[in-house]
Amino acid sequence: MRFTSTRAMCFLSILILVAGCSPGSKARAAVYKVKGKVTFLGSPLVGAVVSFSPDGDQPAAIGRTDDSGEFTLTTYKAGDGVAEGDFHVLVMLVDSGDAEKTPEVAHSADGKGLIDTHAAAKAVKKGGKLLPAKYADPKQTPLTATIGPNSEKEFTFDVK
Repeated sequence: MRFTSTRAMCFLSILILVAGCSPGSKARAAVYKVKGKVTFLGSPLVGAVVSFSPDGDQPAAIGRTDDSGEFTLTTYKAGDGVAEGDFHVLVMLVDSGDAEKTPEVAHSADGKGLIDTHAAAKAVKKGGKLLPAKYADPKQTPLTATIGPNSEKEFTFDVK
């Protein structure tokens, strides 16, 4: 099959058109590296999804807490950070399918007692949420963050 100059130009035009319409060609907002820690009643919250939900038209950012309750946020690529602006911070912990981890989340801050692990394990097994619903709703969450060039880039949120 011969590749004529007309076909080559057509192919090149399609390639430029596709590249121009792809999501990657849109101007990206500058992002700032952000990290933090989430605690539940004073203890690290393991396996929670943390989301910075924007007040404006900037993109959202998301991350997941590790075994220490710590997280880094991603907007475009892993760990790149958060765009400038004001955000409602959402923290969600839903059924992970592993009820064995529930007692880890439910230890009290002083490490001496448990926060009704039996009820928490039942909630997880039924697909329930372990945290109050207000932390998953941008209109109700008491947690907020402002990101900018001179703002705080490390946050601690205590979920109660």
